[in-house]
Amino acid sequence: MRKYSLALAFATLILFLGCGGMGIKGSYEIDRDELEAKIDNEEEFILLDVREPDEFDEGEITYAFNLPRGKLESSIESSNYWDEQAWDVPEKDAEIIIYCRRGVEGALATETLIRMGYTNVRNLYGGYTKWLDPDADVEALEPSGGGCGG
Repeated sequence: MRKYSLALAFATLILFLGCGGMGIKGSYEIDRDELEAKIDNEEEFILLDVREPDEFDEGEITYAFNLPRGKLESSIESSNYWDEQAWDVPEKDAEIIIYCRRGVEGALATETLIRMGYTNVRNLYGGYTKWLDPDADVEALEPSGGGCGG
């Protein structure tokens, strides 16, 4: 019975973490107004747009670096990438704010960086869509159905 309980607990943990269930909402989020205040106050942080380059080219939040989610793990610590940006490789405790189109990929990217040891990472709730329209219905932006993806 004990082995079964441990196996079930482990499987639940893997499913929970694998589907972005790390509790990304809450302490791992930043809302539009808070991000806007940081920009207005010229606070120092790294703003990462994890959308694809063509989406980034259509519009971005001022001061954002484009680092697509698919290249995040291989480039976040790459001096080659940051040299191209004329910026230093981020320290593990650097404040990093991530956004994507609507928040889903940003949440996954946030989780990825946390797993890589970054300690001060947050995702823009509602993503670029919420940035453009503060009144956007965030609930309508979230994926429907269960499981991973969306």
